[in-house]
Amino acid sequence: MGLQGAHQRLMGKHPVFVYGTLKAGETNHHWLAGASFLGRRLLPGVRLHDFGSYPMALLTEDATDVIHGELYAVDAAGLARLDQLEDFPHLYDRSLRALADGRQAWIYHGSPARVRGTPHVPLGDWGSTPVFHYGSNLDPLRLQRRCPLWDGLGLVVRLQGWSWAIDKRSPRYGGCAGIRRQAQSHTWGVVTHLRPSDLSALDHCENVHDGQYQRTLVTVTSPCGIRFQALTYVPGDGFRQDGLRPDADYSAHILAGLAHWPLPKEWRHHLTSMLQGH
Repeated sequence: MGLQGAHQRLMGKHPVFVYGTLKAGETNHHWLAGASFLGRRLLPGVRLHDFGSYPMALLTEDATDVIHGELYAVDAAGLARLDQLEDFPHLYDRSLRALADGRQAWIYHGSPARVRGTPHVPLGDWGSTPVFHYGSNLDPLRLQRRCPLWDGLGLVVRLQGWSWAIDKRSPRYGGCAGIRRQAQSHTWGVVTHLRPSDLSALDHCENVHDGQYQRTLVTVTSPCGIRFQALTYVPGDGFRQDGLRPDADYSAHILAGLAHWPLPKEWRHHLTSMLQGH
């Protein structure tokens, strides 16, 4: 498990990656009482299957299969409780797997025979949806107001093949951020995980109902080089216009996001220059 894993063993802690009803806000999260939350993580080579009231992971060894979850450190008694909950080794097996960042963690998973015939969990994310933000929703205060159940966490990612511009008309702000397909360009942003009610609220804020923005699936790349799909909002063609300028309030939201998230220095400078009209 490397130096970090060895240190955790010495401290009597075991890293456990959870992806379903053990996640924060889900029905079995109380089984992790006393555990230390270590953050959100990505796990490649695993696919989620939907059993209705809970998901089950299947080890596939396919790097294009990626699931989203949370990492916790539990003591020996905590791990024994989770074994009881997951009916290990009868219903679920338990294996050490390498997370996207190289750290190893325990994951409870099923067999091919057990998941056969069950649908996949969309985007590998149980109970929430990964959403890519690149404009004013980078401002954590703005996003929290719009999406009150958001946990405040996010992952900086790169979106290849899309360019960034202020090209969406807005009667309130003058111009808003948009992205469009452009082969040699890229856009940096942040992926957050939003629950269904927050996603519906964001649809309303982005005026999806009248086509100002459209939900679009894109493939982003994490700092660890893991590619996965996320939902984002792309301006409708009828609302695009070149040469727009945002007002001070809209620019302030983006600047607040640039100050909050660890985006690349070059990207922060690029957006700041565009907002200032340089």
